[in-house]
Order: sequence, then C-alpha cells, then structure tokens
Amino acid sequence: MIKRYIHLYFSYIKRSLVSKMEYKKDTFIAMFGFLIENAAAIACIYFVVRNIPSLNGWTIWQMGFLYGFAMIPRGIDHLFSDDLWLVAYHKVRRGELDSYFLRPIPVLFQVIAETFKSDAFGELIVGVIMMIGCGIASQVTLTFPAVLLMIIASIFGALIITSLKIIFSSLAFIFKSSGPLLQVIYNFMDYCKYPLSIFPKVIQGILVFLIPFGLCISLPIDVLFFETYNAFILMGIIIGVSIAIFALSVLIWSACAKRYESTGN
Repeated sequence: MIKRYIHLYFSYIKRSLVSKMEYKKDTFIAMFGFLIENAAAIACIYFVVRNIPSLNGWTIWQMGFLYGFAMIPRGIDHLFSDDLWLVAYHKVRRGELDSYFLRPIPVLFQVIAETFKSDAFGELIVGVIMMIGCGIASQVTLTFPAVLLMIIASIFGALIITSLKIIFSSLAFIFKSSGPLLQVIYNFMDYCKYPLSIFPKVIQGILVFLIPFGLCISLPIDVLFFETYNAFILMGIIIGVSIAIFALSVLIWSACAKRYESTGN
C-alpha cells in the first residue's frame, strides 16, 4: 500500500513538473519574484534595525539568521502543499473537487500531490543564503545537536505548517470558503521571523502552545545562540507535536470532507 502511494505521488509530481516546463518563463518569473520579495523584506528589516546594536540581546546578524531559518520550513511546505490554499479559497465553493471524490484515492492525498511548486526554491535559496551570511557574520558555533535540531525543526516544522493548513482549509467543506481564516493563522508565522522574547507573554504562548510556529522556528535558534533549552528534548517535543497535529488534521479533514456538497452558492 505504501509503495503504491509513493509511486502515485511521484507520478503526480512528474506530471506537475512536465506541465510547468511547458511554461518555463512563468516558472522562472515566479521563482525570481520570491527572491525579490524576500530580499526586499530583508532590506527593510536591515534599514529599520541597523542603528540598533542589539534587540533584547539579539544582534542584527542573529536576527538575520533567524529570518533566514524561518524561510526553510515555510519554503518546504510551500513546495509540497500549496494547493491547500485553493481548497480554502475556491475549489470547494466552485465544486472543483468533484473529480477528486470520484477517484479511488484519498482526496487529501490528491490535493497535496497535485502541484509541486518549484517557485518555492526561490524562498529556500534566500533562506539558505541568509543563514550562511549571517551565521558567518555572527560567528556562530555550530554544534552537532544544534545542527541536528535545525534539520529536525525544518522538516517537522514544515509538517506543522502543512497540518495547520489542512485543518483550516478543511473548514471550507463546511463554510464553502475558509481562505481568510487560513490567511490569519498563516500570518502568525511572520512573528517568528523575530525573537519571541520581544513579544508579550500572550503572543509567546500562542506561538509555542496554540499555533506552534514558534516551537519549530524560534526556539531552535534560541538553542543555537543562547543554549536556552536542551536540544534533544526540544527535538522530541517538535517531532511529537508535529505528528500529533498531523494526525488531528487528517481526522478533521476526513470529518469535514463528508460535508462536501459539490457546488455551493
């Protein structure tokens, strides 16, 4: 069964890449657009904080490293599950999922496998460049536990992001459209591009316990620079939370998908 779905997934990816290569210019323009968008955001942050020697103990280079790392799990999620946005905004409302329900394949699997967003490489490239440049400038010491923690946080952080997108996009089966609500939840991730310690305790609690973007983005970089937590314990928490949220998201999707009514007005 698993072998079958792996084969199916790569068949979907191959089809998606072939279709994108028919419009090569669009693909490269989209990737370049992500590069420019993120570069502009980074420039804005630099001009705002360049005259501040530190922010609650964080130097500008440490903040730059955090900003770059925040792009990695976000970019991985974007690469594989971007069609969930279409479900949240209009695929349910327009009845565009009819064919998905007719196939002997789980609908959620089809939605996630349908499109491989190669333009997300622009986000990943900027993130890696930021981490390398700011890591050198901040003279960060890379220990094995910290590097392993960042790898785990990137992979399972992407799973947390995807899981939350599944949960809130599935509400479209009930309300016909849940895009604005999903956008609100997704925007909380922007807080994690900055040190959590600069925010009120309420915001910190939301980003760690309720919408745990901070758990997989901010806290691993805290460990890297300030050794505020045990790296291996944090890895275990991130893995456990991500698996639990993903399992919950699949259950919620399955329950909500039963309410699908084709076209809705």
